[in-house]
Amino acid sequence: MKKKKWFIILVILILIGGVGLFTFNQNDKERKEQQMIEMETITAKQIKNTFANVTKIEFDEEYGENKLTGYTTVDVTVTTSYGVTSLLDVSMTLNDRSKKLGSYGVDPNLLEGTTKNEVKVIFSNNTERSL
Repeated sequence: MKKKKWFIILVILILIGGVGLFTFNQNDKERKEQQMIEMETITAKQIKNTFANVTKIEFDEEYGENKLTGYTTVDVTVTTSYGVTSLLDVSMTLNDRSKKLGSYGVDPNLLEGTTKNEVKVIFSNNTERSL
């Protein structure tokens, strides 16, 4: 009888641990997604303050992380009102709160300046927002 009781207690503890671990992993995924959206929002504002006549900014779903430097690299497609679409390779971090985009790979065919109008932003998780 004692062995059966201990076995039931052990099974219950394992189930509780499994549920707790599953919940922790879900929260971790949500937290990472929120951080990505925050970094993408900062980057979208920087693109808007760096290039003129931007109408749409679209972040790629695939991105790379450099854990050593803390930067995340993503491809961004920028569309302007004068018909130019350019692909930028942007490094993002939560620590970069500067007004303008500091560095980006690929020399875009975009005019430098500031976009005053609202810009449609499509984030890497396919949600849309206007900035």
